Amino acid sequence: MKKLHLSLLLCFSFVLLTGIQAWGGDLADILKQKGLITEEEAKEAREDKAKGKTFNLLEKIDFKGDLRLRHDTQWRDEKEDDKYARNRERFRLRFGFNTKITDTTKIGVRLVSGSGYQNTTNQSFDGHARGKGIFIDRAYASWQPSDFLKITGGKHKNPLFTTPLVWDPDVNPEGISESLNFDVSDSISIFSNLGQWFIEELKIKDSDRDPTMLVFQIGAQIKPSKKIKFELAGTYYDFKNLDKLEWNKDGSLGDTNTFLGYNNKYGQQMIFDSNEKLLNEFQCWELAAKLNIKDVLPVPFSIFGNYIINKGADIDELMEKGVNPGDSDPADLASYEGDDRDTGWLIGLSIGNKKKKGDWYAKYHYQALEDYAFPAVFVDSDFHGGGTNNKGHYVHGRYFLADNIQARATGFFTERDDERKDEKKDEDRVQLDIVINF
Repeated sequence: MKKLHLSLLLCFSFVLLTGIQAWGGDLADILKQKGLITEEEAKEAREDKAKGKTFNLLEKIDFKGDLRLRHDTQWRDEKEDDKYARNRERFRLRFGFNTKITDTTKIGVRLVSGSGYQNTTNQSFDGHARGKGIFIDRAYASWQPSDFLKITGGKHKNPLFTTPLVWDPDVNPEGISESLNFDVSDSISIFSNLGQWFIEELKIKDSDRDPTMLVFQIGAQIKPSKKIKFELAGTYYDFKNLDKLEWNKDGSLGDTNTFLGYNNKYGQQMIFDSNEKLLNEFQCWELAAKLNIKDVLPVPFSIFGNYIINKGADIDELMEKGVNPGDSDPADLASYEGDDRDTGWLIGLSIGNKKKKGDWYAKYHYQALEDYAFPAVFVDSDFHGGGTNNKGHYVHGRYFLADNIQARATGFFTERDDERKDEKKDEDRVQLDIVINF
């Protein structure tokens, strides 16, 4: 199936590059019949063919991609006297296109490398030089009848104003999103993002209980002068029917919020009852803000922050509800009474430009994310190995060797936020990248 996806895209590109030039007006007639171009465009193509010119549909399509080559080293303290280092050489490849099919409608497709997980597109050089996987990362259509409204459906870019505290940038939601934006004055604009996103599809008899998430965001952008821009947004996430998710049906749940007794290889926390049904509830409130300032220092800089709380988390209620499967050595329950472990926060700053050759850019933030603040399958997979129940420092820098080539270095210096459930201690990670955009 992966080979089929890639073959279809390559065949489509080949037809565009060769067939269009050869067929000219004939192809224009076909495209007009399919409703992809207007009669006026078809007429122009016939005239160009008669004059020996080429009708070029490629002008309507925007191709783009990038290749990232990475050296990745992790140092982790498993136990007091058990430390290890892991070195990997990796890559990420992304390639896709988008095109306007009418004045108000656009479609887009993007393929990526990786293993198919929602929060990583990295692929290691391993497996005796065997072939690597290609997956559909985005496949969407968007309709924008005005500057005020845009509706997008499919697997698409995350439209939310947020930070890496709760959303890995590789996660592309699946479902429908609505974005609204209008100007209150020359210096103030209001925006809103809504999402009806799917998490899992169940059997026919349970189709009315499919796990989903509803997202409501409202924010403002304020520009008191040309030098200053302030952005602020509040978001509510309502996760539906998570009790229908099963531990033994989706291994990715093992990388999220396990509670007392069971700890997976990352030590994240989630509670299940004796039937292995998820009991956690997630009704999360998030506040994100960013202040951008330019023309004060030689280069622009910004300050940003993020806070999230899960009002659906109640540790005392969870302990009364269920027992983890395989819980042979339960943690000290008394130490968790009244401690809902339901918040997360981030604060950071960035400085520099990232536009052209010779530019440089640096970024730092500190974050802490408790067990139940957000479903950990969506958070940054690089920070402490992914998941919740962690805290630490993030440091990043990049330099533009050319307009489309960057050298990057990133460091994660992290530790477990709550060590009562887990003997694992610190984890440090360094990533060295070359990124080429095309």
